[in-house]
Amino acid sequence: MVLEMKHALEALKMGDSQGYRKIYDATCEGVYCRSFVIIQDEVQAQEFTREFYVELFRGLDQAEETGNLEKWFWEKYYQRIRRQYHKLLEKQKKNMTSSGTRTLAEIPGALPLLHRIMALMSVKDDFPGSDISYMFGLPEEKVHTELEKLYKVLPALTKDQPESVSAYLGSWNALFVGAFKQLSTTGSAAFAQIYEEAVKAAGIAVEPAVKKQETFEYFVADVDLSPKKSTKKAAPVVEEEPDEDEDDEYEDEDEYEDDEDGDEDDDEEYDEEDDGRYDWDDLEDDGRKMVILGILLALVILAGVVFGVSKLMGGNDKPVETPTQQESDEGDAELIIKGDGPGEDEEEEPVEEEPEAPVEEEPEEEPEPQTVKMKVDVSNTLNVRKEANTSSDVVTKLNKGEEVEVLGDISQEWVQIRCIGQDNKEGYVKSEFLKAIE
Repeated sequence: MVLEMKHALEALKMGDSQGYRKIYDATCEGVYCRSFVIIQDEVQAQEFTREFYVELFRGLDQAEETGNLEKWFWEKYYQRIRRQYHKLLEKQKKNMTSSGTRTLAEIPGALPLLHRIMALMSVKDDFPGSDISYMFGLPEEKVHTELEKLYKVLPALTKDQPESVSAYLGSWNALFVGAFKQLSTTGSAAFAQIYEEAVKAAGIAVEPAVKKQETFEYFVADVDLSPKKSTKKAAPVVEEEPDEDEDDEYEDEDEYEDDEDGDEDDDEEYDEEDDGRYDWDDLEDDGRKMVILGILLALVILAGVVFGVSKLMGGNDKPVETPTQQESDEGDAELIIKGDGPGEDEEEEPVEEEPEAPVEEEPEEEPEPQTVKMKVDVSNTLNVRKEANTSSDVVTKLNKGEEVEVLGDISQEWVQIRCIGQDNKEGYVKSEFLKAIE
């Protein structure tokens, strides 16, 4: 990913608008998969992905100043998640999914929105707790505590999954790998459309890619495969007429040679026939010997088996008392102790056991919830409600910048607070109107 982004930025410096496409191709799959895991809605995830790339394409000049391109890229992504957090939280409450068997990508949907973001930042993108704390305005100890809870709750979230995906259920990292693999196949059809819409919304004129023409030519050697005629003339053969005496000598020699060759051929044929018949007879003899030896060996084994069976049947006439029975009888006899129990005519009187008095358990004292100080971030005043809804009574009102103590989970929509500057009055406000104290 980093190498591809470097090449894309170099292409943009040289005026090649296809660098935007290279950056998108290198990162779009990861952006969409993270967006779906966080938002849990396909249409909203595609919309968020498109808006993120519009913002990214307009600010690519900042990427040249950083040393770690990958970290810079994902920081830009999670900063946009932070700015859109309350809108995403509101949309999620309207589109709550029904319970039942979930896909790997839908398993994180059982967690609150902030916990999904923290899991991706910590496990998938290696953000330390200090970076998560700074980006979302949470105490660093609170971030580490919530991450530990995420690791413990994973087995409960994956208990109803089929065996076909059991390899992805051992850890959050493995779960995200399996989820991204599923999402990359389902969302790939929309990737091209998202890029075109993002480029158009960013006001970037992208020239169509031009294929480079090949600068070399293919050639085939002109080879003549027809046989060439020799240019050299063959020397004429001069036939010498032999003398009549020489012809007679040659004929006698040929007849002699023919006789010798004929005798040798006959001898060789005779030897070959004799050799073949001799080998076949030897093979037949060896086979007969092996059959005879096998029969004798079988008879010896059968005789041994019959002898052993007869000895076994003849030796079982007398019953043999096993030592285990004697030992068990002796052991049973030792368990009876004379003089301790009642006589033959006496009966044991039942002993009534007194019921034990119930022990009253002292109730454990519930630990007081940890409080976090934050300040009010509104344009005018903020109503503090008696209950966590807008229809309940107003306890008091807070001005912008007043400090309060948060008694509940800041990741929820409504949180309980304590008004420090107003006699420690307690009530409920929406978490979006609170801001961490810098």
